[in-house]
Amino acid sequence: MRDQIKIKTQKVDILGVYFDNVTMLDMIENIKNFFYEETVENLFIVTANPEIVDYATEHVTYRQLINQADYIVPDGTGIVKASNRLKTPLKRRIPGIELMNHCMKIANANHQKVYLLGSTKDIVAQAQEKLQHRYPQAQFDHHHGFIDLNDETVIKRIKRFNPDYIFVGMGFPLQEEWIQKHKHSFEHTLLMGVGGSLEVFSGEKKRAPKLFRKLNIEWVFRLLIDWRRLGRMTSIPKFMYKVLKIQRKNKKKNKN
Repeated sequence: MRDQIKIKTQKVDILGVYFDNVTMLDMIENIKNFFYEETVENLFIVTANPEIVDYATEHVTYRQLINQADYIVPDGTGIVKASNRLKTPLKRRIPGIELMNHCMKIANANHQKVYLLGSTKDIVAQAQEKLQHRYPQAQFDHHHGFIDLNDETVIKRIKRFNPDYIFVGMGFPLQEEWIQKHKHSFEHTLLMGVGGSLEVFSGEKKRAPKLFRKLNIEWVFRLLIDWRRLGRMTSIPKFMYKVLKIQRKNKKKNKN
């Protein structure tokens, strides 16, 4: 059944994480096609940036988990640059927040239900209010993200709502672990980890200006407005170092 839902795509291996070589337009069509199918299967999407891939290289269980997703898309310029270095170029970067926004447009057009899970009680409520105003034909519900992964009360609440989409903004690895653990509690539902997107949709945080996005340096803007991210940024040079090691290894193989 899964093969009928998902259009098979070329896989690109970046440090053991298998990305789908797709564009944003491809993903929009894939999502639309998923909802046209009559199935109880779900659609699990991972939007992975260098920080996530670096973490996955050091945590085998997490790497195996995300590689079981239906789609892994490159949310980060560093992923696309790495694919070029490894001579297996990915077509485009697919920002998770933009993919989520396209899902909202589909939900609005089809009068679908969207569940927001994550962040604080106030922020997720603000995100729902603003998204409901922007997409009045969709139906929204929410719950904050400070929950135990085994909290069945939240699962029961979500099941009563019966959503078409569940966007989980707990940050990695928790959001993907929550999806993997509970996805079988739902039917014909798209589930996607969205990191800090709920903060942006709520208005609590600003997304990078268009110039930063065009130059593919959104991470610089995020660092400028929040220096607490500096520690997390160490994963980027670690990621690139690991990519360079693979690149050198491949060159030696080709010479031999």
